[in-house]
Amino acid sequence: MTASATPETVGDISIMAWSTREMAELAGVSLRAVRHYHDVALLDEPERRSNGYKQYGVSHLVRLLRIKRLTALGFSLSQIADMDDQPGSDPDPRDLRALDAELAATIERLQHARAEVGTLLRGRATSDLPLRFASVDETADLPAPDRSFVTVLGTVLGPSGMDAYADLLQQEPTGGTRTRRASRRCR
Repeated sequence: MTASATPETVGDISIMAWSTREMAELAGVSLRAVRHYHDVALLDEPERRSNGYKQYGVSHLVRLLRIKRLTALGFSLSQIADMDDQPGSDPDPRDLRALDAELAATIERLQHARAEVGTLLRGRATSDLPLRFASVDETADLPAPDRSFVTVLGTVLGPSGMDAYADLLQQEPTGGTRTRRASRRCR
């Protein structure tokens, strides 16, 4: 969709003017988003035409596109509000580093989830147990109380804690049947 700008003349200078709907279409955002950005003071209210409708200019469009880009990168609206609004200004390097760290953690979490989904798709694991303990062949005879224990433990300890627990089980001297069975499952 393309919006058609209405040329307005200010003195001897012709400027482009858009309605709220046209601005939203040009920027690829919703009307609701434009109104919300006004409400939270991210986007200045434009002047109104003689008919009472808002009249947005190029500066509004540039600001709206910047807000869209920064939110797409992962910045919150409150972070954007705290940034310098001057043309050509960049976010604070500390904010960029913090965002980069958040993105790296998200990517790592998604890669881990994707690996687990792949293992489930190949039928090499069950979905109720943490991946390190979920081999279908080795957990088929795991008693229900042990399955429940490992499932809850996986949530409490998290991935790195479960890795440490599995390593501990493999190092424990062979004494009881349950310990040997659990140790075989986490290889």
